[in-house]
Amino acid sequence: MTDTSYVEVTPAWTGFDAPRDVLAGREPFIYVADTGNDRIVMLDLAGRVVGVSGRIARPVALAQDYRFNLLVAAELDTTIQGTAVTLGAVIRIDLAAAAHDIARAPMTTLYTEPSKANRRFTGVAALPDNTLLVARVGPLNTSPVDPDVAVLRIAADGALMSPVGAVSPSGNAIGSIGGLTSLTVPDNSRSFAITQSDPEQQFRVQLFSFFTGSEGEGWRPALQPAFDADAMMSVGRFDRPEDIAYDRFGNIYVVDAGRDSVFKFNAQGRAFAGQSFGGAGVLSSPHGVAHFDRTLYVADTDNNRIARFRLSTDN
Repeated sequence: MTDTSYVEVTPAWTGFDAPRDVLAGREPFIYVADTGNDRIVMLDLAGRVVGVSGRIARPVALAQDYRFNLLVAAELDTTIQGTAVTLGAVIRIDLAAAAHDIARAPMTTLYTEPSKANRRFTGVAALPDNTLLVARVGPLNTSPVDPDVAVLRIAADGALMSPVGAVSPSGNAIGSIGGLTSLTVPDNSRSFAITQSDPEQQFRVQLFSFFTGSEGEGWRPALQPAFDADAMMSVGRFDRPEDIAYDRFGNIYVVDAGRDSVFKFNAQGRAFAGQSFGGAGVLSSPHGVAHFDRTLYVADTDNNRIARFRLSTDN
């Protein structure tokens, strides 16, 4: 008997409106960015609702730092000099301060850019030192020093540290970014992965490994182009990849909204035969994926649900 495929677990979890992300927390609880309902829903592993956050406008991405703070890429409806504006924002929910009662947990705006109202944040992740990496998008990318599309490193107190120099909104090869849709950091790692939807980008999923040495520290591409159609780094491998999850073995799961599917790869970017799944009638524009204990949780956005798939050992 060997692991061969993922089987859907029924019933799916419902009661959501266009959920855009799902997170397996460190406790573990399951958190859902219930985008259409402007809230974060907290569930136990059986799918029972444990709590619901206060209002958070249009949450699209979730992460958790090493102090159990929940991090949310969302929007902020506010007023600047008497004018109503909507900004991109990273919100922090201090779960520990409320003994994990998410309804009472203090929420603060950790990072926003009031002078750049067109910018949005589409991914957030915590590094082991509790600094953050954030994926940012926007329409203006001609500036050589501050283009809208970028990956930012942000301190735990919300101060901008620096853009990540390994990526740039120029060209369409490795290291080029456009239409960032997510950013993921594996547990206890300083490496990161991005997904992007810009049709001009050849490699819409990219991995970057952290390095440190005599030349300093930073990130560099972890995988090079491949010429095998099943490889993660082959040109045109994805349509609209929206999120990535890792399991404890380093395997990689990519959810592709354009193909209504989840694709599984090993750490070297090689596909697992028979362990990708989905398609029309199974998923509809999925945007988020999380892994915990042999189970994949998929934010099945257009079906307004969280679908679950468990790794089967049936031949």
